[in-house]
Amino acid sequence: MPERGKEMARGKSKDRLNMRKTIKQVLTENNPMTVRQVFYQLVSHVIIENTERKYEAVIDELSQMRLEGIIPFEWVEDRTRIPDVVSQWRGLEDFSTSAIEAYKRDVWEYQDRLLEVWIEKQALSGIFARITESYGITLNIGRGYDGWSSIYKASMRYSEWDDVIVLYFGDFDPSGKDIDRSLRDRLEQIGARPEIKRIALTLEQVDEYKLPHAPAKKTDSRTHGFIAKYGNVAVELDALPIEILQEMIRQSIEENMDLLAFDRCQAIEQDEKEELRSLFHI
Repeated sequence: MPERGKEMARGKSKDRLNMRKTIKQVLTENNPMTVRQVFYQLVSHVIIENTERKYEAVIDELSQMRLEGIIPFEWVEDRTRIPDVVSQWRGLEDFSTSAIEAYKRDVWEYQDRLLEVWIEKQALSGIFARITESYGITLNIGRGYDGWSSIYKASMRYSEWDDVIVLYFGDFDPSGKDIDRSLRDRLEQIGARPEIKRIALTLEQVDEYKLPHAPAKKTDSRTHGFIAKYGNVAVELDALPIEILQEMIRQSIEENMDLLAFDRCQAIEQDEKEELRSLFHI
């Protein structure tokens, strides 16, 4: 092979090793992550460029690293392909144990307002669910603009409450910035008027955390108005470092919940679980 060809091959090999090293580092520190979250970590570390071609390269590299045993399969999650597993038990004692662990006291019996978390993207639902479930909070996954069935079901959940707050998390791009506005308008059309708080992403957060971005999609009808107001900056929620996103979720929840009432509910729940253990002799 000519010397120039050898140098190019060595350069490619070095780049790949550097990518692998960084992938293992970021996943060791925080896992599981989605493929796109790993991609944005690499962009933030200036390992690769923010292009679709490089994203495809990360997909291939993550596949190979898992197959080679360099990283565990569990470190990368795909919330869009979840099997519908049938729940089964190995007898009544096994079932009783599961039933006790599954028991959750109704948090909202002790709260003066209803709180929900809505997100634009299903791919991030795992990160959110691990936190929202611990507070007994409903997580609504929009996958873009919610359909009317989802909007109607939400209005039914809100109908018995005078005070409802929706914490919204979505991309900072022409459609992502518009979704919470659309959500508010359509809920109001069928008589529901929750307070909708956009927690992320905002332009201030994009600047504060120096998040990688790309030009807004020209095919989006909202792009012209978005660029006129914010500039040609489109950023996905996935670009937030996972620990910062987790802290945003927790902080926004705790700022809008009665935590003393929540703690009372948790204490009662634990007492009731002990009663169940005695009842089932577990």
